[in-house]
Amino acid sequence: MTNRFDGKVALVTGGSRGIGAAIARRLAAEGADVVLTYGGSQAKAEAVAEEIRGMGRKAEAVHCDAAQRGTTAAVIADVANRYGRLDVLVNNAGVYPLTSLAKCSDEVWDNMLAINLTAVFEGLRAAYQVMGAGGSIVTIGSVAGDAAQVAGVGVYSSSKAGVELITRAAGREFGRKGIRANVVQPGPIDTDMNPADGQTADLQKMMVPLGRYGEADEVAAAVAFLASDEASYINGTTLKVCGGMTA
Repeated sequence: MTNRFDGKVALVTGGSRGIGAAIARRLAAEGADVVLTYGGSQAKAEAVAEEIRGMGRKAEAVHCDAAQRGTTAAVIADVANRYGRLDVLVNNAGVYPLTSLAKCSDEVWDNMLAINLTAVFEGLRAAYQVMGAGGSIVTIGSVAGDAAQVAGVGVYSSSKAGVELITRAAGREFGRKGIRANVVQPGPIDTDMNPADGQTADLQKMMVPLGRYGEADEVAAAVAFLASDEASYINGTTLKVCGGMTA
């Protein structure tokens, strides 16, 4: 493992489980001090933070209800103030509602957009205020943002399509300040939100040329690369981690 993030501070939203937890661990393993946010399980978030502290890095878990306007921006400002810097922001917090367009309630729609898209917008805007040249933002999108591959995913797809575009737009705008912004679009990843033994798992595997679900650590590796100086000329683009699903 390299030390690409020695001396750097990273914030991972939704870092208590799944892809977010894997990203937090990977950045810490490569030298970063990590703040991770959680919306539900404090115990899971604290467990991840404790694991990171066991690596010899600083780590803390901070509650953040991403559905509430202003909370994501407030956490970013607080982290930058207390640590004196923010080098990496990973916009990972999200929800995965499976519902048809016809049956999607206003409540489900509003909550999904608040967490999946508005919180990302707030994160981007707040990060611009506190990051300096060399800062990196990585947003976790989804291959569902390119197409509603199966019935019931269209509502979710619409939010992830917005996530990709707004983050790439940030890459164009923020690049003048030396801040990069990129998107990682995972395909089927084995997490509790979309387990490899779930009801639709066989169908999803059939759509992936590699014939399997991905692992959260495989997404984390892609995020760590994009966030690092090794990707210093990669900006405003999308990296798909999907086993060839969209080939």
